Amino acid sequence: MLNTAGFSFSIRSIDCSKFRMIFIPGSGKICRKITLAAAAALPLLFSSIFGSDLTRVPVDSVGYALTPAQMEEVVRASESRVIGRGGFPELPKGRIIGGICPHDDYIYAGHAYLKLTRQIDIPLVVIIGVSHAARRSGVRGKIVFDDYKAWKGPYGDTGVSSIRDKLIDALPEDIVLVSNELHGKEHSIEGVLPFLQYSSIGPGGKEKGKKDRPGFEILPVLVTFLPGESFDSAVEDLSTALYAELKERNMILGRDYLVLISSDSVHYGDEGWGGRDHAPFGTGREGYEKAVARDIEIVETALTGNLSREKTALFREKVDSFEFEWPYKIPWCGVYSIPFGLSLLCRLSEMEGRDLPDGVMIDYSTSLDPGPLKFIGKGTGATNIANLRHWVGYASVGYW
Repeated sequence: MLNTAGFSFSIRSIDCSKFRMIFIPGSGKICRKITLAAAAALPLLFSSIFGSDLTRVPVDSVGYALTPAQMEEVVRASESRVIGRGGFPELPKGRIIGGICPHDDYIYAGHAYLKLTRQIDIPLVVIIGVSHAARRSGVRGKIVFDDYKAWKGPYGDTGVSSIRDKLIDALPEDIVLVSNELHGKEHSIEGVLPFLQYSSIGPGGKEKGKKDRPGFEILPVLVTFLPGESFDSAVEDLSTALYAELKERNMILGRDYLVLISSDSVHYGDEGWGGRDHAPFGTGREGYEKAVARDIEIVETALTGNLSREKTALFREKVDSFEFEWPYKIPWCGVYSIPFGLSLLCRLSEMEGRDLPDGVMIDYSTSLDPGPLKFIGKGTGATNIANLRHWVGYASVGYW
């Protein structure tokens, strides 16, 4: 760790031709000399490369896009894939108010992100994410907020709404956890941000005729295991506090904000899942088809059509084991984020006097079908394998 001008940085790599006498952990190398000019430049250099305590920087440099050029190649390849598979679907009229979006590698799921996020161009996105590390860290019964001022994406920094701090103050202390550590190493919100940026302040925003292309803000929330009645009470507490802040700002669902839930669908196979066997139907083609059919049945019966508490409960009944140590009946990583986010969306709709949302499945695909995107320029890579013994499903769902 290096502490410079009040900021601490974990140095992974650096250009030793410019900065010397710096030990690079894990590299076994020590550069010989550092100039005063280089020393004076260190705070700016490190904050631009690694971010500061105020900005959350990306942790996945393989599966997600870090630069505009990367992002634009991902979108180009994703659009080509969508067009080759029949084009973009006809969707309900009116403003989208919510969605479920995957967060796996773009090379596998880019088209599924794009079909949903191209509908989104709005001042505030409330993102309900998965905390993959919470269970391993023993964290339960908490709604997890960050303390960053902004999140870095390929098109610059996206600010975190000031509503977050109001919520932290308003919610019961026993359900609130502020943790940059959990947010900092979690990829489920990070993966969605570049597509949101592209659609709003990037080329996607230009295509919509936005001249000034104003920025948008995010409100990142991670959900952990909420046992028993604590699930309903946490939804109600957050809905009430959030609605009060939104109403004070004259913000309306669909016009000024929406709720975006991050989740991949089934994680299937018997290889590369930490020694666990996630292949109840076997690992042949027949097993794959049965698992896909089960995923689609879950989406069609519990996540689409007119939402209700009964449908949310049905999703939990199908997917959630209701046990902390191993939460899955079926390993969807959105076992917590989906029912919590949909319950939040329903309550906000009710508080605004709206009908409950209607859900439409925009896309379902897997890391095997239609397979990896083909990049011409510099795209992104894969962080894991994809074969009949290890694959992931992706359901993109929009709510109107």
